[in-house]
Amino acid sequence: MKGSGGTEAVGGGAESAAAAVVGDLARALERSVTALSSPALLQEPEVSAVLGALDQVAARTHALLVAVAREGLARGLHQEAGFSHVDWVRLVCPGLASRTVVEIAMVARAAQQGVHEPLVDAVQSGSVPVHRAASVLRALTRIRPALGESEYAEASQLLTAAASNEKFDDRDLARITGKLVATCLSEKEQKDRARARHELRDVHESSLADGSVRRFVLTVGSDADYEAIRAVLRSPLAAPARREDSTPGESARQGGNGHPGEGGPQTGAPTLAELDTRTGGQRCYDAFMSVFRRGVAGTQGQPTTPKAQVMVTIGLQELRDAVGGVGHTVHEGAVPAHEVRQLACDADIIPAVLGERGEILDLGRARRLVTPGQRRALAHRDRGCSFPGCSVPATWCDAHHVVHWAHGGHSDLGNYALLCARHHTWVHQHDAMADVDAAGVRWKLR
Repeated sequence: MKGSGGTEAVGGGAESAAAAVVGDLARALERSVTALSSPALLQEPEVSAVLGALDQVAARTHALLVAVAREGLARGLHQEAGFSHVDWVRLVCPGLASRTVVEIAMVARAAQQGVHEPLVDAVQSGSVPVHRAASVLRALTRIRPALGESEYAEASQLLTAAASNEKFDDRDLARITGKLVATCLSEKEQKDRARARHELRDVHESSLADGSVRRFVLTVGSDADYEAIRAVLRSPLAAPARREDSTPGESARQGGNGHPGEGGPQTGAPTLAELDTRTGGQRCYDAFMSVFRRGVAGTQGQPTTPKAQVMVTIGLQELRDAVGGVGHTVHEGAVPAHEVRQLACDADIIPAVLGERGEILDLGRARRLVTPGQRRALAHRDRGCSFPGCSVPATWCDAHHVVHWAHGGHSDLGNYALLCARHHTWVHQHDAMADVDAAGVRWKLR
């Protein structure tokens, strides 16, 4: 019985055992810190071995933190202290990074629901790292409203197995969770989430130091915009530049055409790093500005060069229908189907449409993109954005397919309408239609 001598003895013994464990941990940690206080004395193989061992210790420590936090939350210790589960973990573990606190608290709290116990048990056994379990739980949170209890349990089991599989790295797990979310969520739910993210888009200027250095902070509002920017930053424009003004002697050393490494190895040939001293960030900046300047360097009111190219692969049925689905870029990014339909209107973002057997049905560019002549005619007809009340000039507008080309819409003037980026997004979000004739565009707004 509670308060009996036997119970007190057991409780006291358990408390003494816990205190002993804590003491042993502290002493072992102190010995390790002392032994590694001079890492410069380690031999090279020892450096790698020690780093690997410390990584295992850190992973096991995080798993133990989940186990203890799980017990504390089950006992309601956070409620007794008047804290949320995250704030309680942060209070008792002030040395943890904020992201780690959130992930540990998230996994520990999930254990209170039986459907998540296999995932949390896998964390505590060491087969699933805490950050991977947190990634799984974020995906499950997104799809839970769309699933029944049995379907949700199956999804939890599937993702737990994927997170436990050593063959899948973090990128593989992200693709699996992304595909599951896209499959489970309806097109309407995806659009609602996309609309909410779109509202977060932002650019603001921030001065550094004495104001002589300026910074623009960009918050991207959609997966499509993110992939377009990343395509620029990963394009050849951001690659290390080769020196083109080599002297004849240098050209001979470099393989005959002035490019290092071609024509066989050459002693003393400069590497790309020696030829281009820009940092990676500087090269990305130069690439971004090159594309930006091209976009504003048009003549006669029209851009002279295309936008950055992104290849997006998507199934034909997903593109046509209002069902959940995603397109995949060459950089392993994901773009929701409804955004692919918008991108397909007017850009060098190329949808590679796949048939049932995975064969490419259409790359779309030749028949899909507006021609220079058509764009001039649209600028003359619409004058600018065709959305009622908008004054954005034609130079900054996209040519939108009123009837989407995936639904049989033609790439001709009678099916085109100029729209600025903001109203182009709105039209796709609301599936707005319009009547188009020689006099212009009349939108059917509801």
